[in-house]
Amino acid sequence: MSVTSISNNMVPIQGLPVTPTNRRSVEDGIGRQLEQDLQSGDLQGAQQAWKQLAAYGQNNSGPFSDPTLQSEFQTLGSDLASGNLAAAQGANSSMTATLMHNDMQAVVSDYKSGSSDLSSAVQNLKGDYWAVFGQQFDPSQLVGMDKSSTPTAVSIQA
Repeated sequence: MSVTSISNNMVPIQGLPVTPTNRRSVEDGIGRQLEQDLQSGDLQGAQQAWKQLAAYGQNNSGPFSDPTLQSEFQTLGSDLASGNLAAAQGANSSMTATLMHNDMQAVVSDYKSGSSDLSSAVQNLKGDYWAVFGQQFDPSQLVGMDKSSTPTAVSIQA
């Protein structure tokens, strides 16, 4: 999730102030809460977490700069607002699949090009992976590949 902007009225998680150095971790924490609420069937909790993520971007786009992710995030929000938990869970699955795909593509692209942004792409992947799956991404999956190969696919079913 790429942070495009942040609202001054953002509600911090567990008392963390929102500063430039930790807003990404706050965003990931809210994303993790959204995942947990959807998995446990807590519609009200998921609605609140979605609203907090929506505060990260203009027009409730959340922390997403990618148009596909923005659209999927909006669909998730609409499903949550209408109280349709099953549809929200499906929309979230689609959104997280797109997110993980985009993150992996960024890592692969930066690696193949020798970009100095590779570290940033890996950090982004690690943060999003934790938010979605609640566990640390093992970067050893990326070790040993050459510039013509693709890293081990990340299972979005974890």
